[in-house]
Amino acid sequence: MYSGNQITKAGKNLANMELMLKDKDRLHSAMDVLSYFRSIHVDTLNAAFIYLQDTTLEKDKSAIFARRLKRHISIVRKLIRFQGMKLNNMQDIGGARAILSNEKKLYQVARQLKKSPVFRNQHGKLRYKDYIKKPKDDGYRSYHLIGEFSDSGKGTRKIEIQLRTRIQHYWATALEIIDLFTNQALKSNQGDEAWKEFFIHVSEQFAVMDEIHLFDKLSNAEQIDQYKRSLEGDKQMKLSRSIVLKHCRKLQVLKKLDAFAKSLKIIDTKLIEAQQETGYVLLKIDLKKQEVSSKFFNSVDSKLAEDEYIEKEKLAIFDKGLSTVALVATSAVGDIREAYPNYFADSTKFLEHLNIITS
Repeated sequence: MYSGNQITKAGKNLANMELMLKDKDRLHSAMDVLSYFRSIHVDTLNAAFIYLQDTTLEKDKSAIFARRLKRHISIVRKLIRFQGMKLNNMQDIGGARAILSNEKKLYQVARQLKKSPVFRNQHGKLRYKDYIKKPKDDGYRSYHLIGEFSDSGKGTRKIEIQLRTRIQHYWATALEIIDLFTNQALKSNQGDEAWKEFFIHVSEQFAVMDEIHLFDKLSNAEQIDQYKRSLEGDKQMKLSRSIVLKHCRKLQVLKKLDAFAKSLKIIDTKLIEAQQETGYVLLKIDLKKQEVSSKFFNSVDSKLAEDEYIEKEKLAIFDKGLSTVALVATSAVGDIREAYPNYFADSTKFLEHLNIITS
């Protein structure tokens, strides 16, 4: 167990990663503190996840769910990006996500969630961000709420709830795939300007599709027709579409995403797709070997899963070939490829919707 001061100090050390990489013992020590801080969010994350599932399924039976503790490297990058941020004040260490059929159902769930006092601060003010009505500068669209959930009677922790439509999820997935394979940080609004502009305008075009009633239920021909009608008379959206087309050609987006998907050999496919037990899966994406490997842990082995994940995350900082390590939990392991397609370079759904724009 570590004190609040020790957690704050570890966060400050990790924010100075250049120095940390020269002192491996100090880095390992700070990472151990970080691992402890992540671990004390497990109970609250599980409570938030159950609450999100129960609330969402009343409105959308086909919703997809995922939960995760923020990856060590993602926490470190955030501390570096926001110098002065205290680790023990970070509100998104634990995150639960619902991916919904459409915006209408998303806002129904959001309204229901906001009725709960867990999403209000001590002054009674709701803690939420609507990145759909007001997207982030990089084009990111989603609905976020910060809730304070109980920790098995020991206290409370803040957990971030994310609500996305499927189309918004396809966009976010593709951006993360490009980040992973091109070694950029578009997710943090850093990277090649052409890629940044491409994703900003794709986000605008996907938002048009999201506003079309039951868009994903239409045939491909009907989708193209309805999308085309939505652009009629809107000069700004037509210009946005032309920018997407320009960057598609310039960046060879279709070719690259297809190549990324084909380059990864999925190890333990049966484990990922057939296993239906509740538990945890440790994923390792290695771009040197061009493979994704996985290891399944039952729910009762959560501590064992976390310990193995911590050791692999430490190695990932020093080994540039080991691109990504992630420990993900889901109600059925078969959902992982749908909830986390970025870890399998699966941009199929993104490309289907991008093809509507290019058509």
